[in-house]
Amino acid sequence: MPVGRDHLDNRRRFHQTDIDAGQVVNTATASAGGTTSNPSSATATATQSPALTLDKTITAGDPYAAVGDTIDYSYLVTNTGNVTLAGPVTVADDKATVTCPAGDLAPGASLTCTASYTVTQDDLNNGSVTNTATASADGTDSNQDQATANATQSPALTLDKTITAG
Repeated sequence: MPVGRDHLDNRRRFHQTDIDAGQVVNTATASAGGTTSNPSSATATATQSPALTLDKTITAGDPYAAVGDTIDYSYLVTNTGNVTLAGPVTVADDKATVTCPAGDLAPGASLTCTASYTVTQDDLNNGSVTNTATASADGTDSNQDQATANATQSPALTLDKTITAG
């Protein structure tokens, strides 16, 4: 029976591990009548497109009204690329220390990091706190995102007049 094209096709679906590896190497041999051919290999290269997005939000503390108030932040980090990004996932914020869960980030997956910032007198005087952040994982950086919390300023003066002489 002649061997037709249908019998020679070696189709393979790509898996996430193939894209993460950047390539698939396939080696085959042929056998007929007790004779085996030399092995032959072909390599298919994957196009890797790593990408991260960051969405920073204020979860509590907006508005703030006093020195020592706390502003809480949430950072949603999403792998928008096609390759798994090895952890750790980190977020650099210009005002707060951010904590992220450990682990890798598969394509389409997200994780949420958190941070808190303690309000200073300068923050009250300025009327707002704006800070920016960027996420990173496995050599890939996200967009920069910022959030602004506003102060409730309550200026007040009191006067106590007394007579000191005559």
